[in-house]
Parts: sequence; C-alpha cells; structure tokens
Amino acid sequence: MSRFRFARAGVPLRTLGAILGVLLFIHLTHRAGPAKLLASMIALGWGLALVVAWGGVAHILKTWAWRLALLDGRHQVSFARMFGLRLSSEAVGQFGGLAQLFGEGLRVSLLGPEIPLAHSIASVTIDRAFFVVSAAVVSLLGLCAVLVVLPLPHKLIFYAIVFVCLLLTFVLLSAIAIRSRWPLLSRTGEILGRVRYLKPLIDRKREMIDSVEKSLLDFYHATPKAFWASLLLNLACHAAAIVEVYLIVCLIGTKLTLFGALAIEALTKLVNIAGTFNPGNIGTYEAGNMLITKMFGLTAAAGLTLAFARRLRALFWTGVGIICLIILSNRRKREKIHETNEDNMQVVAEQIYSEEIQSTSALRRHSHVAVVLANDPGLGSMLPKVGSLPILLRSILGAAKAGAARIVVVIDRVEGLPIRQEMLKTGRVPNHVEWCGVTSGEDSVPSLIGQLASESDGHLVLIAGDRLYHRSLHKRVAEWDGGADALTLMTGSNVVGMCSLTQQTAVDFAMHNPTTARSVEGIHYGLTNTHAVESEPVTDEQWQRVLIEKQRIRS
Repeated sequence: MSRFRFARAGVPLRTLGAILGVLLFIHLTHRAGPAKLLASMIALGWGLALVVAWGGVAHILKTWAWRLALLDGRHQVSFARMFGLRLSSEAVGQFGGLAQLFGEGLRVSLLGPEIPLAHSIASVTIDRAFFVVSAAVVSLLGLCAVLVVLPLPHKLIFYAIVFVCLLLTFVLLSAIAIRSRWPLLSRTGEILGRVRYLKPLIDRKREMIDSVEKSLLDFYHATPKAFWASLLLNLACHAAAIVEVYLIVCLIGTKLTLFGALAIEALTKLVNIAGTFNPGNIGTYEAGNMLITKMFGLTAAAGLTLAFARRLRALFWTGVGIICLIILSNRRKREKIHETNEDNMQVVAEQIYSEEIQSTSALRRHSHVAVVLANDPGLGSMLPKVGSLPILLRSILGAAKAGAARIVVVIDRVEGLPIRQEMLKTGRVPNHVEWCGVTSGEDSVPSLIGQLASESDGHLVLIAGDRLYHRSLHKRVAEWDGGADALTLMTGSNVVGMCSLTQQTAVDFAMHNPTTARSVEGIHYGLTNTHAVESEPVTDEQWQRVLIEKQRIRS
C-alpha cells in the first residue's frame, strides 16, 4: 500500500516538473530571441535531415553492441527486431526516471521466447553497463579537455577535478570488478535477503540471479573478443554524439573544434544526469546547453539551436520507436494467440497420450527409474526441436510411455535453469517428472545415480537428452532382465545414449568411480573397467544425436 501511495504521490510531482520545464523552455526561447533561433534553424536547413540520419547510425551501433552481448543467442533473433526494440526502449525512456527501467524491461520481455529469460536479462544488463561505463570514459576525457582548454574560475576548477576523480574511480572499479569477477549481484541478493519482507522474493529468484551473474562474469573471461567489440561499439556511439555536436555547430555557421565538441558533449552528459527525473528533460536540457556553449564563446541562440536540433532528432526517433513498439506488441499478441490455438488443437491428442502413459505406468509401478541427462553443455539452452516438440521433451515422454516408475531430469545447477524454464513453458512435461541440479563432488551425476538406486526396487535407465530415439529403444532398456551388470546400446564403437544398470551396479559405480563422469559415454567407459557390461548393437537409423541445425533438419 505504501509503495502504491508513493507512486501516486510521484505523479503530481513529475507533472509539475514537466510543466515547469516547458515554462523554462519558453523563457529561454524568449531570452535567446525567437528571431535569432529561427535564423539559426534556417541556416541549419536540410542539414537537420543529416543530423537525424546520423542519429540513426548511433542507434545501429548501439543495437550491434547489444547483439554481441547475446553471444550464440543472437542467431535466434533478427537484427531488425533488436533494432526496433532498441528504439522502443529509448522512446519509453524519454519520459525519464523509472520510465528508463521500464524501457529496459521491454527489451527483455519482447526479445522473444527463443531466448531464455536469464540470457535476455544478462544481455540487457551488459548493454546498459557498457553504455554507462563508456559514457563515463567520454565524460572523463571531456572534463580533462575542459580543464585544459577553458580558463575556468578556481571554484569551477575544483568541482571539475572532483568530477574527474569520481569518474576515474568509477571506471577503475568497474574494470577491477570485471577482471576479478566480483559477485556483486549475488552479494546484493544476500543482503536484501536478510530483509524480512524481501526474503521470499530473493529465495525464489536465487537461481535466476546466479545464472544472470554467471553470464555477466563469463562475458569477459569466456568471450573476450565479443566483450571488447561491444565496448568499442559503445564508445563509437558516444563518438558519434561528439561528431553530431560538431556537425550542428558547423552547419549553423559557427566555428568549433572536435576537441571543443568533446568537451561540450561531456558536460551535456552531466546535464542529462541532472535532468533524469524531469520528464523528457524539457527545459533543463536547453538551459544546460546554453550555459555550456556560452563557456566556449557561442551565443545563446547557438546553444539553444544546438539543443533544439538534437531534440528534434530525438523526437523523430522516438516516434519511430513508438511505431516499432506497437508493431512488436501486436506481433507478440498474435504469437501468443497462435500458440494458444496450437495447444487447443492438440488437447485431445495430449489427453489420449497422457492416458496411455498413465495406464502403462500403472502396469509397471515397480519398474525402472529413468534418468534423463540434460547436463551436457553441448545441449545448450536453445532446446533444439524436431517438429513441434523439443528433443529433450521427446526423451522424457518416451521414458514415460516405456513405463518408468520415476523420471528424473538431470540439469546443471546454474546453466540448466533456462532449460527447465523453457521445458515447463511447453506445458507438456508430465507432472511427476523430477528436476535435479548437479555440479561436482557430492552433487555429481554418479552420486545422484547411487542415491536413486538406493531408493528404487528396479533397475536404472540412463538416457542422454540430446538425441532422438526410436520408441523400440526405450522399450528395450525398460524391459532389460538384468542378465549382466549393465546394458549399453551401441552402434559400432559409438554409444547410442541409453544404458541400463542394475541397482547394485549403480550403487557400486557411485562409490568407486570419479565424480567427473557426467554423460552416458563417461559412465559406460567407467563401467567397462569394473563390471560385466552387455553391449547390444543398434542400427544408426534408430537414433540421431542433434546438436546443430543440419542434424535437426535431417532428423
């Protein structure tokens, strides 16, 4: 209730701020002289179209930088969609304050279901962080230029030096945090989790926080080329803003060096920070530009023209962004309607299939335990599909129809969270499926196998989740009679991806084998040294490993 009252109380204040900003803009126009402003805009002429087009180049650079932060996921979404989302986000952010956060949320929510939520959040966070850090670098260089070029009063020199020190500290701390892998998100989560009313929320989002933080920290250490390319593109975007200042001032017939344009842009960024909570930064932006340009010997009309031209450019791209937002929102609604219709068309088939699974499972209540291994990094988080079903879901449903009394899907404790989320989104995962996160040591795959074997009356069936199997293979490993310690299906020297273990063999394996065995192949080779393993030949037409697009099409 208090937050609701606070939000309602903020509306009149922001409305008042907007009204005062408009009045300030009118006053500044009157003070600079409407005739002089009109003359400067006429002098700008068709150059305004060039300024608008140059603004589009900056948006393309920012979109490219964001796209690099998606890494492999960028191939799942088009550049045009990301460009539209970038414009939509900035259009909403023009209202200032919390609207900027809402705009970033739009980028996450409308990026598309193909990208896991954790990856979407991480990419937007990386993109925003790089933009802020690169802006700090440009502001730092600009303030240094101001100290060198302008004969400032002692008081202003002191303030400029303070800002330089603060910006330098921020940039250095950012570099150290990235290089040293400071766990800022998880530590912040731990602190907030101590608050009584926030603890349930933080506990629910703990895995998501850890997954996002891992993606952020891995971006520099695992993909340094993408890291530096994205950072350089953000710096290029700020360089484009400096060129924009230089271009506008030159077009209205006033002399200015690129060094001076750098200083003006740096000081303008400080003005933007001060006007964050003023909707649209109306009035404060124009006043700041007039004061800054006056320091460089430009007239008030020239300063106001500079601000007005840049605002017209921003308004143009804001309009484009609003159009993009409407188009993307309508497209997302149509996608949801299509998904709903598709689900409705499959209700009868799903019910029949579910009844078959339940009836088959009822006949085999004391049957085997199926362990589906989806912890292989090669599986990724894109969940490749054949037809309308993800490959992993086909393995789960195949195990259920084969009569598994218990189905456990093994995922990586951190990286596997997107896999689970995407699977549950399909709405087709049987309710009795269990999810288990593993890492290493006591939480390793062999330890889990031993624990499941000790809780079961029958044998264990291990299934690699990155492959397609003919239903006869599920039936074969399910109906294995335990004539040896283990059964492995083989095609030549290749492990098919299905293995059956007796209860005692699974317990022995957990006790005496290394915790590094994380796949069916690793478990098979570990068993062959210590146990009697029965190998049954299978033709390659009965299974297919699917990791790349060509294999998916072939399947």
